[in-house]
Amino acid sequence: MTDSGAVSPTTDGVDETAITDLTRPAGSPSGETFHGLDVLDDPDHPLVPELDHRYVERDIRDGRTDVELAGRFLADEDYALLLTGETGVGKDRLVRQLCARTNRPLVRVNFGSGTTYTDLVGEYAPNETAGRERIAEIERVAADRDLRLGEAAELVGAEHAFSFTPGILYRAVEQGWTFVADELNAAGPATTMPLHGLTERDGRLVVQSTAEVLDPHPAFRFVATMNPPRYAGTNPLNDAFRSRFWELELGYLAPEAEQRLLYETTALDGGVDRDRRLVERLTELAANLRASYRDRDLATPTSHRTVIKIGRLVTEFDMAPAAAAKQVLETRATAEDRSAVSKAVESTRWE
Repeated sequence: MTDSGAVSPTTDGVDETAITDLTRPAGSPSGETFHGLDVLDDPDHPLVPELDHRYVERDIRDGRTDVELAGRFLADEDYALLLTGETGVGKDRLVRQLCARTNRPLVRVNFGSGTTYTDLVGEYAPNETAGRERIAEIERVAADRDLRLGEAAELVGAEHAFSFTPGILYRAVEQGWTFVADELNAAGPATTMPLHGLTERDGRLVVQSTAEVLDPHPAFRFVATMNPPRYAGTNPLNDAFRSRFWELELGYLAPEAEQRLLYETTALDGGVDRDRRLVERLTELAANLRASYRDRDLATPTSHRTVIKIGRLVTEFDMAPAAAAKQVLETRATAEDRSAVSKAVESTRWE
């Protein structure tokens, strides 16, 4: 599925566009609800994502859709929400849809080995009044006495030279935004440490730099997404930590639903016989490749984004279906998978 988050990614996996200067809190409950989740009264907040009218809901369980179940889980203040599933099944897109429906500001952090505690919570840093020698003195005292920079600055009487800069999680907790920890199981223990207390019932954010305990804004919501553990660079979540979430597993759309997605997101026309045959063949190919991936015959997953790209190459670049499929699928396949993927494309009856 397409990926157009509420804010743009920057270095170290942290989304921080306009975050530094933005202190606008989330709106208040409007009195309306969407699947049990309060609709807020500030639809013009700059971090509220746009509603995706092309979103295709999927049936999950007991006649309930992904949007309905995720909405009800997110409405429950006792637990956070954990979305699991293969890459490209639409985990982030589902959260954006819920936030758009309920006017909730959304920020997202791509977790990984480069994401740090200070990225999330914040840190003391020199401000414009700090001289180079004074900074060096404070850093030396902090290192020698195992102190935080703020404590060291106070000790030498230079607290005015350092200021606390809140991290993106601090901002979200304070202002009532929805915070998405994307690929949570790719982060190290030091990064997830501040999340443990925050996701407890009646949880709070402990800010080590300021010795502050921050009570979340009533609108604050915490959402995590997670790829399967077999993905490189991932680790299993601690059982106690994982028990603090409502979990919702998302699979790929059924072929019929994926066909609707293709019609919604590309120029392919269901009323044109040639386009209809192409969509049927394309979703059939995707289903076969996913079956091989589940059986561990292939190491490369086939996401909805991949299928959409093929459709766009055909309609926007006037590329033949087989050539478009090879261009997208072979390019992203592992070296070991390319031969099998090429054969799967060539054996597809496109006409």
